[in-house]
Amino acid sequence: MRTNDDEPGANESPNPTTWNVTRTYFKIGTLGFGGGYAVLDLIHSELVVKQRWLDEQGFQDMTALSEMAPGALTVNLLAAIAYRMGGIRTMIAATAALILPSFVLIIVLAGLFLAWQDNPVVKSAMKGLTAGVVGLLIAVVWDMLKGVPKHWYCLVVGITALFLGLAFSVNPIWLVLLGGLAGGIKVLLAAVFTRNSGAGRST
Repeated sequence: MRTNDDEPGANESPNPTTWNVTRTYFKIGTLGFGGGYAVLDLIHSELVVKQRWLDEQGFQDMTALSEMAPGALTVNLLAAIAYRMGGIRTMIAATAALILPSFVLIIVLAGLFLAWQDNPVVKSAMKGLTAGVVGLLIAVVWDMLKGVPKHWYCLVVGITALFLGLAFSVNPIWLVLLGGLAGGIKVLLAAVFTRNSGAGRST
């Protein structure tokens, strides 16, 4: 018997107010160091685990769609989620709150870095930051792997995308489209196989 948890969006909480979304986005913008995939773990923790504004599948879907749009992944993702939760007004307010801390901080840090960029301590700190971001990226990829559907075609698409990305430096947009195309072909083939099997049993 199908339970309520099986319904789409059953694990999501009711839509929050514009103020709640804006406040949460300001927190993400303040604490989300590294940008890109390095911030996905924080976004997942805030929006999926703590606030429950999205379920796991919804988060994965929104991330994939955001990959296909030009611009920064995190801004695309969070803007799309804010629009889904509250429309244009919520999206504008929340996105402004998201980028405000980074905008202010980068102005301050850029001035300090230009003044101290030749300092050995600053150079060493930048190397440490780079290593930390790499570790965050690995953690995010691991979490995303755990959420990938356990189907053979997902494994094939993932390995193919990895090979094309490493060996030929294929643009990520084509890799994302490849995954979507593979999923569509699988559904079509399954439908054709089911129809043919039903026709064969009826004869």
